[in-house]
Amino acid sequence: MSLTEKPQYKEEWLNGVRYHVVHRQDIFDSIRWAAENGEGGNIMNVNIHAMNLAYEDPSFRHILNNADMVFVDGAGVKLGCKIARCDVGQRLTPADWLEEMFEMCSQEQWPIFLLGDIDEMGERFEEAMAKRYPDCPFAGRHNGFFDREGEENDKVIDMINNSGAKVLLVGMSMPIQEKWIWDNRNKLTVPVKLATGAFHRIFTGDIDRAPKWVTDNGFEWLYRLAMQPHTWKRYILGNPVFMLRVAWHHILGFRFKERT
Repeated sequence: MSLTEKPQYKEEWLNGVRYHVVHRQDIFDSIRWAAENGEGGNIMNVNIHAMNLAYEDPSFRHILNNADMVFVDGAGVKLGCKIARCDVGQRLTPADWLEEMFEMCSQEQWPIFLLGDIDEMGERFEEAMAKRYPDCPFAGRHNGFFDREGEENDKVIDMINNSGAKVLLVGMSMPIQEKWIWDNRNKLTVPVKLATGAFHRIFTGDIDRAPKWVTDNGFEWLYRLAMQPHTWKRYILGNPVFMLRVAWHHILGFRFKERT
């Protein structure tokens, strides 16, 4: 069902980062609008890791604050919003809704392109898509190990544009994926651009996801820490730092100052 008006959502601010108060259907509405109208398709997300990166990196913060949609991904940010008395919508981890998007793409015949990871993983993702969503057009794939500036970058963009893709999944690390989308937003003709991280590895089964009762109760970070102990700084240090910043700016009232 086509939309007659571009979706508009309430904006809130946390630790200097703007996000939108949205729920599950809102993401699908925004994707539909972008796919059908060719605008409003830079869709990104924030978890605690993203908030900490954006606090220290003005260029990344600028990208998030100017994206078409930024949704809350993670119980930690949702808790921070509540502590700061900011409105917050639904926790919308991409792994919870991307497969529903694949169903929508199958119905609407919107081709998907995957950019990121190594060629072997791209091939595994394509095979998994063909098996589980045979009616979803697969426009192509390219690994994430290329020069993201100059001639090689332009060739990758031409490949994506010539593929006829309607939805681009950029599966790189954060903030590389968001910066690449932003830097090339005026060159890309694909209308929907999603920063999806390692979702493709979850989809293929190469990364195990926590049981639903764990994710529903806000402890997915603990499961990831147990499975990937080398990421301990991101969680053991990053989570308290994020909460201290929430308290500093939103409870104690110290105004956020732009870093130069």
